[in-house]
Amino acid sequence: MTTLSRKIAAGQKQAPLLPSVITRIKQRTGAGRSTLAIFDLDGTLFDNRTRTIFILREISEKFDRSTPQLAAAFENFQNLSVIDYSLDVTLKRLGVRSRAEAALIRAEWAKRFFSDEYQKYDMPIPGAKQYVERVHKAGATVIYLTGRDVGRMLVGTTEVLRLYGFPVGVAGTMTIVKKEFGQDDEIFKKEVSGYIDRLGEVVAVFENEPANSNILHARFPDAASFFVLTQHKPGAPALEPGIRRIKDFRQCKPRSK
Repeated sequence: MTTLSRKIAAGQKQAPLLPSVITRIKQRTGAGRSTLAIFDLDGTLFDNRTRTIFILREISEKFDRSTPQLAAAFENFQNLSVIDYSLDVTLKRLGVRSRAEAALIRAEWAKRFFSDEYQKYDMPIPGAKQYVERVHKAGATVIYLTGRDVGRMLVGTTEVLRLYGFPVGVAGTMTIVKKEFGQDDEIFKKEVSGYIDRLGEVVAVFENEPANSNILHARFPDAASFFVLTQHKPGAPALEPGIRRIKDFRQCKPRSK
């Protein structure tokens, strides 16, 4: 069994713990106590590989004479597995060997990827919308804690959440983003976690970056911490003990009576 297969198998075994979060929220809500659930966005609730592939296709069409290798890659493109966390790795997989072409693509990709306009091309992780809805309806305040920044991505973040039916902009929801694009994600989440800690009891945390998952698990040791098995930064630290791995959110659906 491969490392990824073992991780997925572990995630499937841990999936029954997801409904227990809903139970805990309902119990606390019934007792009149404040309850919070923290969700990261990119790689946790949303698969942003679709954003990248749309952008690359757009670049290949707009700059077709300057990006022949990228344009040729789409003639045989089959699925999203070619899209890596690293754009450089992705371009190599697509057969882009020209340094000049890669430099142009990187510049054009960055303009689009970190912007409001292109977030609508993200796709929700399977079961994510339904699970967040259940958390919200059970009485928890849903906190979207993301490394996106207010100047370039807050509007698009709100729009894509609304587009796919996630609770947003209503009572019991909160969206927290960075003030500045260049702020380190780990420092940002560590600082913000102190503010969140004053708002109430965090019962669950969902992340896809090991470093961030460890930071939030340390701040909220009594919360159920879940790590979503998607993509993350290379060279990430090992997950701390007690953090559950999940493949997606589909197995949290309530059983029919």
